[in-house]
Formats: sequence, structure tokens, C-alpha cells
Amino acid sequence: MVGQLAPLPADPVAYRILYHLDTVEGNYPRSMAGHLDAERKQVETLCEEMETAGLLERVESGTVKQRRIKAKKADEVRQHHTYYRLSRESDHLLRFLDERDGKKNVLQHLPDGQTIAKRLARGGPDYPRMTAEELAMDFEYVRHLYRALRRVGLVATDEGSTIKASERKLKSKDETHRKHTYYVTTAVAEELLRELEE
Repeated sequence: MVGQLAPLPADPVAYRILYHLDTVEGNYPRSMAGHLDAERKQVETLCEEMETAGLLERVESGTVKQRRIKAKKADEVRQHHTYYRLSRESDHLLRFLDERDGKKNVLQHLPDGQTIAKRLARGGPDYPRMTAEELAMDFEYVRHLYRALRRVGLVATDEGSTIKASERKLKSKDETHRKHTYYVTTAVAEELLRELEE
């Protein structure tokens, strides 16, 4: 069922690269790594894989105009990095991710994302470090998963200063005061999870 997502690496940082480049219209891996708070080597590797898959294009060499590359502050810069931008295929992919079927495919394309969404749907608000500890997963990976799922629209940050015990089944306390960014599933994610279980 992954279909249109097949060319995209099954890595939450790949999703974040797509959304980042959609916002800034072009950037180079080192800068993207800083913006996404990700490892530079991982971003470089993913950009190369995504270019090979036809999802990214290299920006022509020479001078990059500021109006075309929003991540740069100068009017124009000499290009001494490999800049990437979205291809037409990526534009179509981002539109697909806005659709219900696109979100459903994400839950199948990122199996750990589905695990996290199920956990939130079942247990209420949670934050990446607790999820990583309880599921024995790498914290940075889980943090990127949460952020990718948020960009796709499957989870949202939970607002408020405290969480009541009735809202959070994962941790037995009368009340939790927020020191972290907590996430919850969206209504769409909960519907899609029910569909996937049928």
C-alpha cells in the first residue's frame, strides 16, 4: 500500500527534508542538518538517495539568487555547496501527503511511526524521551519520528500546562506538570489506525 511513497527513504528525516525544502525552496545538506537538528552525514546520504530516486534536484551551479533560496540571508551567494530543491515528483508527493490516503500510507511506510501513533492513541499524551525509553529506541530517531508525524498531520503538540491522570494512561500520576513537548494523535490518525486494524 506504500505506492507513491516507495521512492522516499523510510526515514523520518527524509520526510523532514521534503517539508524543509518546500519551505525554503533550496538548501545544502549542512545547512539542512542545522535547521532540522539532524546529523550532517545522515542528511547528505538521504539527499543523495532522494536525488537518485528523482525526488530532489541539484540547483544549477554558479550564483544562487536569494529570492530563490530563502534559507540564505545575502542577496546572492557563490555556490560552493551542493544545493538541492524539490523535483516535480516531490511536489506531487507533498500534495499526496496532505490527503487522507497519503497519511495512511505514511503509517505503513514508517512502521515505528505507526507504533508511536498507536501508543499515543491508546495511552494519551507522551513525549519523545519517554517513548524512546519505554520502547527501547534511539531518542534522536524517536524525536525525528514525532516531528515527521507532526508535519504530515498524524500527531499534534498537546497544549496546556498540566495533564490529568485520566488523560494520560502511560504514567500513573495524579497530575503531570509539563516540562516537555507532549504529543497526541490527531482525529485523522485515530481513524486511520482503526482502519489499518480491520
